[in-house]
Amino acid sequence: MSTQVSYTPTLPQSNAGCSGLLSMLTEPSPQLIHSALSKIYSLVSTHWHELSPHISLIEKLSEPWNESGIQLPQNTRNIAIAIASRVYYFLEDRKESLRLALSLLGTEYFDVVKDKSDYVEGLVWEAIGSYIAKTKGVDGVSAQDPSTDTEMDTAADTEAGNEIGTETELEKKHSNLTTKNIGLVVEQMFERCYSSSSFAHAMGIALEASRLDKVTEVLAKCSISSSSLPSLLNYSLQVLSSKITTTRTFRQAAVKIVTSYYEELPPADYDFTSLMKGYQILNQPGDVGKMLVTLLSSPSSSLDNELLAFQLSFDLVDTGDQTFIDLVTKAFEAAMALVAFENISEKAHNQCLSVLKGGFTGQLELAFLYKNSDVDPLIMKNLKKALEQKSTRPSSLLHSMSIHAHSFLTAGTTNDTFLRENLEYLKKASNWAQFSATASFGVVHCGHVGEAMTLLEPYLPAEGTVIPPTSGFAEGGALYALGLIHAKSTLSTDSRTTSTTYLREQLRNSMANEMLSHGAALGIGLSAMGTKDASIFNELKDLLFTDSAVAGEAAGIAMGMVMVGDGASPENENNINEMLNYAKDTKHEKIIRGIAMGISLMYYGQEEQADGQIASLSKDRDPILRYGAMYTIALAYCGTGSNKAIRQLLHVAVSDVSNDVRMASIIGIAFVMFKTPERVPNLVRLLLESFNPHVRYASCMAVGIALSGTGNQDAIEVLEPMLDDLTDYVKQGALLGLSMVMMQQPETKQVKKFREKLSSVVTEKHHTPLTKMGAILGTGLIDAGGRNVSLTMQSRAGFAKMRSAVGLALFAQHWYWHPMIHMLNLSFTPSYVCGLNRNFEFPKGFEVQCTSPPSSFAYPKRLTEKKEVEKKRITTVTLSTSAKTKAKNARKKAEEGDDSAMDVDKNKPPPTSTPTSPTNTTSPASPVAAEKKKKFSEAKNFRVPNPSRVTSRQTALCEFDLNQRYRPVLTGAVVSGIMVLTDSTPEVEEDVVAVTAPALQTDEEPLPGAFIWTPAPTPTSSASASASA
Repeated sequence: MSTQVSYTPTLPQSNAGCSGLLSMLTEPSPQLIHSALSKIYSLVSTHWHELSPHISLIEKLSEPWNESGIQLPQNTRNIAIAIASRVYYFLEDRKESLRLALSLLGTEYFDVVKDKSDYVEGLVWEAIGSYIAKTKGVDGVSAQDPSTDTEMDTAADTEAGNEIGTETELEKKHSNLTTKNIGLVVEQMFERCYSSSSFAHAMGIALEASRLDKVTEVLAKCSISSSSLPSLLNYSLQVLSSKITTTRTFRQAAVKIVTSYYEELPPADYDFTSLMKGYQILNQPGDVGKMLVTLLSSPSSSLDNELLAFQLSFDLVDTGDQTFIDLVTKAFEAAMALVAFENISEKAHNQCLSVLKGGFTGQLELAFLYKNSDVDPLIMKNLKKALEQKSTRPSSLLHSMSIHAHSFLTAGTTNDTFLRENLEYLKKASNWAQFSATASFGVVHCGHVGEAMTLLEPYLPAEGTVIPPTSGFAEGGALYALGLIHAKSTLSTDSRTTSTTYLREQLRNSMANEMLSHGAALGIGLSAMGTKDASIFNELKDLLFTDSAVAGEAAGIAMGMVMVGDGASPENENNINEMLNYAKDTKHEKIIRGIAMGISLMYYGQEEQADGQIASLSKDRDPILRYGAMYTIALAYCGTGSNKAIRQLLHVAVSDVSNDVRMASIIGIAFVMFKTPERVPNLVRLLLESFNPHVRYASCMAVGIALSGTGNQDAIEVLEPMLDDLTDYVKQGALLGLSMVMMQQPETKQVKKFREKLSSVVTEKHHTPLTKMGAILGTGLIDAGGRNVSLTMQSRAGFAKMRSAVGLALFAQHWYWHPMIHMLNLSFTPSYVCGLNRNFEFPKGFEVQCTSPPSSFAYPKRLTEKKEVEKKRITTVTLSTSAKTKAKNARKKAEEGDDSAMDVDKNKPPPTSTPTSPTNTTSPASPVAAEKKKKFSEAKNFRVPNPSRVTSRQTALCEFDLNQRYRPVLTGAVVSGIMVLTDSTPEVEEDVVAVTAPALQTDEEPLPGAFIWTPAPTPTSSASASASA
């Protein structure tokens, strides 16, 4: 869409003025007035500043009768209106200028269709902006008919806060700026777009104004008079999938119209990627499943269509919407049953299923994170050493945070070497710290589903063993770890089902032990997230009703994870009412908080359908339920950029009496605006100066969440001063926020300085434990996942990633319960580009061109261990004056007959001849030294091998080389994630690498090889052999 035209009027270039012409306007002759106005009209663009003091006189001439009682013709009055409108325009009063210009619409003085001057363009955009503001003030799908302007204007005024019946003089003056009158300008703008074939421009206006009738009209006009319908459909779906500025109801109705036009296109013009995006918005998994089958069974260009089906499957899994993916898989299998297998390769069918439900994407991620891990072992070694110093007071909090930092550093890499080599350090954890330490194995081995039970076997509850109610921390942590291992949507459906079944059995057997039931409930919520299984929900509800504070909190959160995104359905209405009633009956704050977060998860992505529940929770007397209302807003409007949601959150941030509620409202801003993160620093800049430290802490976290991995300078500038805040937990928030922002950033001076800051905070004595907690967690965050993962809530296709949003929302609960820190693992997304051939192998011949120096996105340098230098005894230096004095005394004694004094000169080494020429005081530099002095010249671009890390900032600088052997099946896709490749020379043998899962690391030595015993020859046989010889 175009932006508003800004125009700076020019000052007069001559000394001639309009004073004489202005005096003629008071003459009694209509002809003189007309002549003067005509001349003024030609000079208004340069002499508007002279006319502005007389604007009231000119406006009076627009009336049929002037003050002298002379009747003026219509043309004269139109010229007066045109002059007054232009003067107001140059005075930047666009609203008043538009009010006058509306009466000239269709005349030569305000012709929207033909006139493209700055004045007309400026008023057109003013009219469109006003029209959009008025139409969006109305509840419902859209305004189909501008004749409903009375209701629309009333609703718009109410939305703006104006009371009906209290019109001011200015409002009366602008009474003609109704939706109907402004709509006439918009209608003419549509006509101008049609005449110039600017259909994308017209579609943008229709979508912004929420006009379904105009969406249909634009598509109909384009299909008749232009061949650019496919590109217009792509543009429409791109705008609608962004969720910006439109309601969910209107968006779904508009997408339904767009997809109906898509389906009428010939197959050659199909854009399957955009069509699948439309089906996702409409929640039509059946159509996606049929589309995949259509591609696999297509007779023309079958190979490319197969590869496209694979690519669409990978993109679908990348969105993380588990419910939608499961329904697509079922629809795909049902559609396959109706198609003859002669037309579809069985191998291609199995490959599609391996992506959709077989967990192949998870295998790729695990293999990449394992092989490309750049974990620096010295980070944890130095951290452990700093915490074990005698000068450092022992702290269970900091010890526990170091285990969390290790889980961040090695998330998904299966690298638990530090834990295995430092078991005594690990054993220092007790009670709930032991629970978290055991659960950290789930973060380290996330996705390693094949070895999950083997890995956790020493910690899981033994079969037939009864664990006392006062113990079971390690066993409960192991159940939580099992859920964390199976938490990602990219994993096998069967493995997640198996783990859920096991955890449900453990939950039934552990109702009396809150440690076990807490871990089992969280594990079930993670492995069964988004399944909407009523039986699992009821089992968790039974745990909730036991009124155990710790177990009940986990049950409430797990219920929300199981039913995530399904809060507005009629089936869930009774469930939510039961949860709310129990929250008001129980006295445990932990249970109330678990229920509040569970309800907020249920309303994920529901937008305006959650407004009723939000209003009810926001008015509750219990601050914890109001706290839940803020997270309900954040998750319901996640990624929409909704002005209404932001306005609600900001209002609560400065008005609520509870600090917790204010914190939640500010953090919620990051969720709503994560698609336009650059706006967040300016939005919370004033909040960072608040007197309330909780508000400052939440503002730091909001900036970090919204701008994670971007290295945004505005974010760094607003967070760095908070490192010196007087409150310790505000400094903690600043350290965490900056660590998120600086994830995967090159080692610049700024980043290096911050890394040193993290290290110094841990080692220095004067920092409080809460500040050190932020530094320790920040140390793990900034290098998370072996420096190969990022925090992101957006998929490659532009959709909000459900699991990432859930993980970040639950991570924010670590303020109250430290085991929630592990939930951040749900938001870790590998930053890589991975090319696959049709056999799902890595071709070595595929590379990506990056138009930046290699150092711009290189891994940070690893730490170097400081070597202790042995202290050597310093030899005493003899001064030259002392030597001369000693020699002089020796000569005196020699003259007196003492021969022993001559021994001084005997031991003196012979003098060496040294050059005295000043030109020879420095030796010529060697060739090696001269080479070092040369300025290092780095390449301006480089090629990225397959697979490799590609950060979010790097994707904008990467492009495909379409001249190489392997090319992506979607050449216009973003250079990120999994790419299915076409092979231009399939007859040539390929150099490929297979996808392999990492082996489980153990402390045992490998088994010896097969033992083959060969008997030694007997003496008898040896003697007979020599005899025969």
